[in-house]
Amino acid sequence: MPSVQKAHKTYPAKDVVVMTISLDGGDGRDVKQFLDEHRYTMPSAHDKGMAFGRAIGARGVPSTYIIDRAQNIVVRGMGPLDLERSDIRKLIQTLVAK
Repeated sequence: MPSVQKAHKTYPAKDVVVMTISLDGGDGRDVKQFLDEHRYTMPSAHDKGMAFGRAIGARGVPSTYIIDRAQNIVVRGMGPLDLERSDIRKLIQTLVAK
């Protein structure tokens, strides 16, 4: 999550949206509490019915996706993905430049 928070701060909202999506069946309070406790400021959505998770083929959590402007999944990663990796940063910069 630290690299997700850093990416959220690095890329202007008009170019890249970095966010979390909770796929649990609860009411989202646990997720909000976790984000608050760790001072994460990226937006967070709650997919209680898991419709979005099913639509993108989420098979477990955490999962990390990079989706381009045309809504194509460019990167699909099971588990956490370090958004500070040089190859991932270059990919994001390339997508922003399009």
